[in-house]
Amino acid sequence: MTLPGARHTVAAAMRRALCVSTVSLLLSACAHAPSTPQAPPGNTLSGVTKALLETLEADGALAGAYVVDARTGEPLFTHRENVRLLPASVMKVVSTSAALSALGADFRFVTPVALEGSQVGGLFLGDVVAQASGDPSLGSWRFPETALACDRIAEAFQARGIHQWRGSVRIAGTDGVDGLMGPGWAWDDAAYAYSAAPTPFVFRENVVDLALTRAPGSTCADAPSVQLTPTFATLSAVVRVDVNAERTNLSCMRGGQGVRCTWRSPQGGPCPQSAGVKLAVDAPQELFAACVDDALARKGVTRLPLTLEAPTSPMPPVPVPLVELTSPPLSELVRVTNKESLNLYAERLGMRFARERTGQEGYTVLRTALAAELLRRGVPPKDLRPVDGSGLSRYNLATPRGMARVIFTSLQEPYGPALVDSLPVLGVDGTLAGRPTTPATAGRVRAKTGTLTGQKCFVGVAERPNDLEHPRVVFALMLGNMDEGTKPNANETFDVFSTALVELPLH
Repeated sequence: MTLPGARHTVAAAMRRALCVSTVSLLLSACAHAPSTPQAPPGNTLSGVTKALLETLEADGALAGAYVVDARTGEPLFTHRENVRLLPASVMKVVSTSAALSALGADFRFVTPVALEGSQVGGLFLGDVVAQASGDPSLGSWRFPETALACDRIAEAFQARGIHQWRGSVRIAGTDGVDGLMGPGWAWDDAAYAYSAAPTPFVFRENVVDLALTRAPGSTCADAPSVQLTPTFATLSAVVRVDVNAERTNLSCMRGGQGVRCTWRSPQGGPCPQSAGVKLAVDAPQELFAACVDDALARKGVTRLPLTLEAPTSPMPPVPVPLVELTSPPLSELVRVTNKESLNLYAERLGMRFARERTGQEGYTVLRTALAAELLRRGVPPKDLRPVDGSGLSRYNLATPRGMARVIFTSLQEPYGPALVDSLPVLGVDGTLAGRPTTPATAGRVRAKTGTLTGQKCFVGVAERPNDLEHPRVVFALMLGNMDEGTKPNANETFDVFSTALVELPLH
């Protein structure tokens, strides 16, 4: 005897079983050959992806996907494309494409440095003044031209015949700009480099490196030696040792005027000899001033104490230009932003876009400017609600349809190639460097990834060499409510999805 409704229940159970079976086959292929994930022959992009996403949803996750033709925008695959989720770092595609659209790929930040004072022979009396430009790369180790910023200032001193100096290093152009943290950022992230404040003046990415080491023969309970890089950094860091932890790790929190870190190791377990972490600094101007002092000293320019008596003369009415510190082109800044998912760069590029559009900076005007840019592209607020430029904010919301639309519209504009070039390449570089590929997918999938607790997103472009009608597609895959036990996990899901994007017929 069949109970009322049982037939539908059995049918639904069979469909779920079929979905799980299909996904199990796909993931089994990845598990047995992690370097070459293969979709079973005879399947389609639509069939494989729907089975995959429905399996995740049956486990309590949220999933949405959208695939369109890169030339026409024609939808080729949809699955809950209007579900709103946290975009996380794929928001960087929004901010970087907006900056490229407004400023052009060849734009460079310029930070003017001037002398305000008087030169008496080889003695300069006055201040070194840098005008804040919002350049996120100033003093960064990532580019040869930016790493030598302080040396260029010292060389300019030498070129002017200055051998002694009495004065200060000052930053101009930061008045009236507030907001060290973006709206919706997690306060317990504040100590770390990935959450460095996007201040109007940035130096060395507002980051110092903390290294901990133990002397040979010391125990886990012994205090480690603490070293900061650069050596002239003055960050206050207090390190506590915990030898009764479950596992070894180093964690830090902001406390007072500095950072408090705890170096943990399990009782009776191996004693770690070294650890390191990149920490955010609140006062990049002090780091810059110390860097200038260090460079001048290395070049033989003596810094005189401010209390020392010295000849004086009237201050000139206008500053004397000393040197201009120029960033790499915007295309290169966007490239490192998206390849390495650099939050500080994304925020500063977003702020520079807002200033270009409104004449102001700040999260309120950034939100307004980005919303207007999205409307210009045909992306309504219901599909994408931007709050910051990096995706750190838990207030951002986006749909797969909205994110795919950002990529698609970018491809129609002159800066499109620069944006695509900035996206990590599957199995090659950036945040996709460690993902497996097949001979067919190698070099054919580029995607920005985004990760927050329980959230994972992928937005990008894929080439389909066997599809003459749709040889290139734009895609967005967004997953939410994922936990550590969700199977398949987010990366496994993307491995199967990206393989299907390149290798399988659409339907």
